[in-house]
Amino acid sequence: MASYETEHASDAPNDSHDGPRRPDLSSFMSLLSEIRPQDPETRTREGALPVPGDVSAAFRSLAEAFQIMQRDNDNESDLLETMIQTLMSSAERPPQEVKGVDEEYIANLERVNIKKVKKDADCPICGNAFVEDPHPLLVRLPCHTSHIFDLECIRPWLLLNGTCPLDRSDLAQRERDIKKKRLEEIKKNAALDDEEEEWDGLYG
Repeated sequence: MASYETEHASDAPNDSHDGPRRPDLSSFMSLLSEIRPQDPETRTREGALPVPGDVSAAFRSLAEAFQIMQRDNDNESDLLETMIQTLMSSAERPPQEVKGVDEEYIANLERVNIKKVKKDADCPICGNAFVEDPHPLLVRLPCHTSHIFDLECIRPWLLLNGTCPLDRSDLAQRERDIKKKRLEEIKKNAALDDEEEEWDGLYG
């Protein structure tokens, strides 16, 4: 599945169409790459946790981006206000480690065809009607069939928080549990293969 950037590589800048206005998230993404690098082993000190100040800055940066979205779109959504407050609270007391989902998880989210949603359906975060977006890219979260979002709105939240903003389902923890179980099965199968090779060697 292609990444968001790949799918929207040919899109015009946000201010060149009449669709919903969204803030520039480049600063946030840069901060996120500092605290959650794609390859953690490339850190100067392997296994070291990110500096609390950097974690705090990432939460604050996303909160400010959502505030811009709220202001520019005249969005009075209670959900967006709650998300902003949650981010600011986390900025004040930053967690030791950011436990969001990874880009692979985002890329594998179920895509929703714009023709399959109600005409008056809107994104729970930005509040804009899906049909108003000239390049709609909608995703459904696995916690509930009705939890459909603009990918551009939900992606940064999931990368930082890993929870569904509507029901607080911990999608990141669920994904970690699945990966852990998968890894355990791989190790178990590898051990069984080793045992079989030993037996084959005895009768070879």
